[in-house]
Amino acid sequence: MGEVTSRRIVHPGLGAKKTTLNLSVSKPGNEFAQHVHDYSDDTILVLDGEVNLRQGDSLKLFKSGECAFVPTGQIHGTVTAGKAEATMISFQNPPDLILYSGARDSKKTGIAPKGDITPGAVKYVGFRDKNGEFTNKSLGSNRATGSHLRMRKGKSFKTSVADGGEQLLFVWKGALKVRAGSKEYIAGERDTVFVQGAATLEVRATAASEVIQVQAP
Repeated sequence: MGEVTSRRIVHPGLGAKKTTLNLSVSKPGNEFAQHVHDYSDDTILVLDGEVNLRQGDSLKLFKSGECAFVPTGQIHGTVTAGKAEATMISFQNPPDLILYSGARDSKKTGIAPKGDITPGAVKYVGFRDKNGEFTNKSLGSNRATGSHLRMRKGKSFKTSVADGGEQLLFVWKGALKVRAGSKEYIAGERDTVFVQGAATLEVRATAASEVIQVQAP
């Protein structure tokens, strides 16, 4: 999209129906082209660096440890700020199938996106200062809940996935051991555990860890 490559981690090609996860590393000045999601909410997290959210000619700076929740129908893109690369992840709920075709790339198509720019509609939230939910229904995120988890080595918790639901655990720092029934999975830095359908997960940190959890019931 524009000058930024967004790498798909969880996407419809894997069978995802309720959530996606994308990772991008962007150089200063690079722009992720403005676009709009007709039926999806978009949550963008800055894990490293600084980014401007662009809506038309307006730029709003948000930095490492902050996220932008973009409701359905709102025009948005990003421009990397500062003097260093920015690392971002984003999740859309539900997946925007058109996004993966490239048809939403306004720089490529030369067609301005059709949507809204509503003052105050996009919500900016610090997530790194929270150990728990940072997006939920109270913010307007009715399709998914995002949580930031700091885990010391040896700490564990249980989490459930509803029948028909989806959940992912993205490891930004550290490492996890995840058990689902008789199966066990190891996830290191920048790995993701993705689960569909009814399940109970036992999650243990095998090193001091920073994790982003997305639950789409």
